[in-house]
Amino acid sequence: MKKIISLIVIILLFTACDNKSFEIIDTNQAHDILNSGAVLIDVRTSEEYNREHIPNAVNIPLDQIDTIAYAKDTKIIVYCQSGMRSRKAVQTLVDMGYTNLYDLDGGLLNWGGDLEE
Repeated sequence: MKKIISLIVIILLFTACDNKSFEIIDTNQAHDILNSGAVLIDVRTSEEYNREHIPNAVNIPLDQIDTIAYAKDTKIIVYCQSGMRSRKAVQTLVDMGYTNLYDLDGGLLNWGGDLEE
């Protein structure tokens, strides 16, 4: 009986804990977080990035995201064109131990702000 109760407690602890280390944010939230000194990473290809990107974004394509070397608690906002690649990138960063991550909902398509070439 004690083993069953212990197992139930462990299951409840794991399901009650939110181990998701990222937040999906909109553009207004992104502006606020950027103003607090966050790093902005564009995970699109270099060709896409060179066409247009959010000002001050760093281009680290999705297939190279595991090469970043920021402190694990650095505030990082990740975006792509629509949100698909950024979600994969954020999950990779979570798996690498990063804890202060933000995924820009809808990516560049929802940005609505200035872009640069």
